[in-house]
Amino acid sequence: MKICRAATPIILAATLLGACETSPPTQRLPEITFSHMPAFNVDVAKIEIENRFASKLSAPHIEHLMPLAPAAAVEQWAKDRVKAVGRGGTLRMIIEDASARETTLQKDTSFKGKLTKQQSHRYDMAVRATLELKDDSGKVLAAAGANASRSITAREDVTLNEREKIWFETVDLLMKDFNREMEANTKNYLGRWLR
Repeated sequence: MKICRAATPIILAATLLGACETSPPTQRLPEITFSHMPAFNVDVAKIEIENRFASKLSAPHIEHLMPLAPAAAVEQWAKDRVKAVGRGGTLRMIIEDASARETTLQKDTSFKGKLTKQQSHRYDMAVRATLELKDDSGKVLAAAGANASRSITAREDVTLNEREKIWFETVDLLMKDFNREMEANTKNYLGRWLR
């Protein structure tokens, strides 16, 4: 009986400590998709995606920490916006840049600065990709490219969920810019092969 009474406070303390360590609930962010837009029907037999961008997986790179990395968003663009409707040739989406970097900003250390919530981090994101159309022999017949970049800052008091939402919304804006440019260039430079 004495052992049970002695163990009860320890069990209660462990339970309370465990409750304090629970992580915040994971937020559900919407998908970034382009399936609601008309696809480019291209006179090729297949579509390929080649990601040449390799994230460093360490600071200042944050692609691997994001709910949706820029490279994944560009791949989704290719899956949704270009369709193979021909018998020969290949259209390859080559991802050359899909970076996201975090920079720690210098804060005002004066008395006034200590009384205000300051912008503590800047996030710079960029995408660059090329649609390359080749015949069956591998000869490049045409190409269309696009690039986009966005930057945003975050306050020092943002939560992890708020930070991930900022990243997601910035990727969304980045891809809207990319989509506009790639759409125009696809029509201009690959128009002969569009059906």
